[in-house]
Amino acid sequence: MKKLFLLLTALVVAVGTLAAQNRTVSGTVISAADGDPLIGATVMGVGTKIGTATDIDGKFTLSLPESVTKIQVSYISMKTVEVAITPGQMMISMENANTLDEVVVTGYGVQRKAAFTGAASVLDGEVIDKKSDVNFVKALEGSVTGFQYNNSTSSPGTFGSVYIRGRSSISASSQPLYVIDGVPVNSDYEGLSSSSNNYFDPMAAYNPSDIESVTVLKDAAATAIYGSRAANGVIVVTTKKGGEGKFNLNVDIKQGWTQMANHNMKYANAANTMKLFAQGYSVYTGNSYEDCYDFFCDYFDWDGKTNTDWMDAVTRKGYFQEYNISFNGTSGNTNYYASIGYVDSEGIVINSGNTRYSGRVNLDTKYKYFSAGVNASLSWSKNNNFSQATSGSMSSPLTGAVSSMLPFDPVYNEDGSYYGAGVLYNPLAVNDEKLGDLNDVTNQTINANPWLRIDLPFGIWAKTNLGVNLVDQTEYNYWSGVYNPQGVDYHGLGQQYKSRMSTITWTNTLGWTKTFDKHDINLLLGQECQRYDYHYDYYSRTYFPMAGNGMRDLTTAATENGSEYYRSESRLASYFMDAHYSYDDRYYLSASFRRDGSSVFGADNRWGNFWSVGGKWRLSQESFAKDLTWLSNAALRISYGTVGNQSLNSLYAARGFYATGYNYNQIPGLSIEQVANPELSWETSRKFDVGFDLSLFNRVNFTFDYYNDETDDALYRVPLSMTTGQTGYYKNIGKMRNRGIEFGVNGVAYTSRDLTVSLFANLTWNDNKIIKLADGSVESTYQILEEGRPYTQFYMPEYAGVDRETGKALYYLYAKGTKDENGNDLSNELTDDYYSAEKRYVGSAAPKVFGAFGLNARGYGFDFSMQFNYRLGSKVYDTGHSFTGWGMSLMTPLQTVVDNSWTPENPDAKYPQYIYSDPYRTSSSNYSSRWLMSGNYLRLSNITLGYTIPSSITKKALLQKVRIYTTFDNVHTWTASDFIGYNPETYANGVIAWQYPAVFTGTFGLQLTF
Repeated sequence: MKKLFLLLTALVVAVGTLAAQNRTVSGTVISAADGDPLIGATVMGVGTKIGTATDIDGKFTLSLPESVTKIQVSYISMKTVEVAITPGQMMISMENANTLDEVVVTGYGVQRKAAFTGAASVLDGEVIDKKSDVNFVKALEGSVTGFQYNNSTSSPGTFGSVYIRGRSSISASSQPLYVIDGVPVNSDYEGLSSSSNNYFDPMAAYNPSDIESVTVLKDAAATAIYGSRAANGVIVVTTKKGGEGKFNLNVDIKQGWTQMANHNMKYANAANTMKLFAQGYSVYTGNSYEDCYDFFCDYFDWDGKTNTDWMDAVTRKGYFQEYNISFNGTSGNTNYYASIGYVDSEGIVINSGNTRYSGRVNLDTKYKYFSAGVNASLSWSKNNNFSQATSGSMSSPLTGAVSSMLPFDPVYNEDGSYYGAGVLYNPLAVNDEKLGDLNDVTNQTINANPWLRIDLPFGIWAKTNLGVNLVDQTEYNYWSGVYNPQGVDYHGLGQQYKSRMSTITWTNTLGWTKTFDKHDINLLLGQECQRYDYHYDYYSRTYFPMAGNGMRDLTTAATENGSEYYRSESRLASYFMDAHYSYDDRYYLSASFRRDGSSVFGADNRWGNFWSVGGKWRLSQESFAKDLTWLSNAALRISYGTVGNQSLNSLYAARGFYATGYNYNQIPGLSIEQVANPELSWETSRKFDVGFDLSLFNRVNFTFDYYNDETDDALYRVPLSMTTGQTGYYKNIGKMRNRGIEFGVNGVAYTSRDLTVSLFANLTWNDNKIIKLADGSVESTYQILEEGRPYTQFYMPEYAGVDRETGKALYYLYAKGTKDENGNDLSNELTDDYYSAEKRYVGSAAPKVFGAFGLNARGYGFDFSMQFNYRLGSKVYDTGHSFTGWGMSLMTPLQTVVDNSWTPENPDAKYPQYIYSDPYRTSSSNYSSRWLMSGNYLRLSNITLGYTIPSSITKKALLQKVRIYTTFDNVHTWTASDFIGYNPETYANGVIAWQYPAVFTGTFGLQLTF
């Protein structure tokens, strides 16, 4: 007992002595910009591992040894500060990190923005979060200079093409390379039909709420490190990681609606339609208007009362809901972030919508010299959509409403059954929920990239990263054996397409970072290998005996209708280096080199070399600028280099091979499928960029870039003589150029303790031109590929208005610049004979100028933002004009055709005389500039308003943050006076027809942080 007593006494004395050597440090951490408390800031004793995090009021309490005299405070996006410990309650103010200290993520690593010599745009995840679209890529439009998104449909989850600094290829893909957390991922669409325009967009598989930032790399200095895959630019996505400090739980709930946005595509009602039909038939037959009116009433069995608005019948107010739960934090040396998400976006057109479930886990940990981690995500999406082909698909509810049904037709018969079911394409019947068509795409996307890094002495490090991207997709298309007239012929038709795309990338890098005196050196050496595999199988069956009972699954079909199986693969081997040098934080040099070997190309040209050089001069660091207090930063950038494009439709385009299936008299046969071209090689883009960055008074920032990108050895499918048994083969022949200017400005317009208002604007001017092409030109019905012209050059007879004497359409007879033998200009000669009119160059689908402007404001607990997007100089062509309200066949006309068609009483009308059967061929099948419209528009694309409840209130409910907000997307669009349609945005070729209307989305949300 005595020994035990002595031991306890010694222990108490020791503890008391230790406690006497410690002291309590407490205080509050606030933002210098607005004075708000910073929640979750990390406070550490300098020289110790003792730390804590600030609470919901920015307060902290820390017990530190007496020997510790300073504390260090760090917080995301703030400058880390060290302050001396003082008695009492300390007040620590933190400033926003200088933008020059920010980093640019390049995929293989990060670089200080100040030292970055390339051209790149960085978009914060908060900007993406403001949008309610399921595809984060749409949020980049208007927010990133040089970025153009092309998608004529507003159907959620549907694919849209992306151009960065213009289209850079004639026939190969112009899609950028997407890199998520350092791993290249699939961005190719896939599906049953190449002409239906209803593909699921692979980028819609990723949850925007998981995104920390998106970096768009544009010039050679930024992209050449990716070599053969970077000709179209690179989009680098960085997802959220574990934050500093304690555990945080975040909940985000959105509820809202979708509805048709403003437009001027107004169809005539039944009375006006009947009036126009009777007038047109009277002119055609010579009979009286009254007789023709009575004839059509009998012909359509119209009761004089039925007036169906079919567009209204196939559209609806949709429901939008989204839920995201995430948690993050730090435990010891391990950072973690995990999330689950659910979104359901109902399309405004029946039988369309998107549902997605997603999950993500990001972990990283460090032990002495070793760091390891994994970024993994899984998503399951179901996309319901229908064919939106610009050539028309009668099973589409839009095509059925506009081109199949008339306002005289009721939706239902008197007995409640669908009118015309199985005979007419009644869109409500064809898309009936239980017995109608199915157009379902189910997509599963898995990303995983475990990595390991070792930090060695002398600033040397090594890292290995394995990236796995798996995309499984199933598409089931069913033609109703009850309501679809074509499906009825088959007694039901089911088609199922299943595919898998897998991309496995193994990357090994070795780096060295060294700083001495005024010199900074960063070197990177790397080796990478990539394996891509793709396969699909297709099954088709007919005759669904229980279709009338709603059994539409392929297993219930009775008759086989064919099957297919296809498989392809490619390999890529790469070696690369990247070097950066800076002197005195004033002069910067960069260089990169990559050597790629691809199985896609011919045996003689399998390896390609790509490189870049870049330089930067920060004028603001020079002695002559040191005393210019108003000059925060001024830097001149220049870069040049080469990148490549290997994205062909066929992975075996260079090879000659035979194909099976050419059978004769029940004996299997082979036939030549493709002619070999062992010399086939990469497209090579030579990119030049010169840019200037300027910041004034630490509150106004300007950026300017001039670029000239030229694509040489453009891949093009050259036609072959039919005597060879082949239609053509790929060859490197052609050259294209994009030349343009990017300009952006943002800054603080007003600031006080309680309120900050910032403004921004950006502009991109791009000039696209084909420099060289096989045979000089390739002409289609209404466009032409020709040397010296843009890729999307419209080429057709030019409409000259209406002959006020006859009501016929007039066209310019000769091409512009045509002269007679005496030198007289014939450009203004007119004709009413369409077939005599020569074609003219009448504009391009590519906009000349596009960009955005807007504002952000924050104060008194409120946050508000507004963004306008615009495009100027593009043309839009309606290829479905004769079936979508403009034609003279018996289809529902637009109200403007009723009001503004020529009559003897209205000789100055805007449109030609409406005549049944169109005997003068003025509208039914002719392609002319009459249906070519201006694509100019200004769109109020987003409004966001939020309010954060004061922490003094929320802390009582144990909540760090509560924010209530509302967002509105695609609020209103102002178009050119000659544009008539649902949406001036088009597919990449500038064409619209049977267009899915633009969608206005409104949501209300609640964000909670525990």
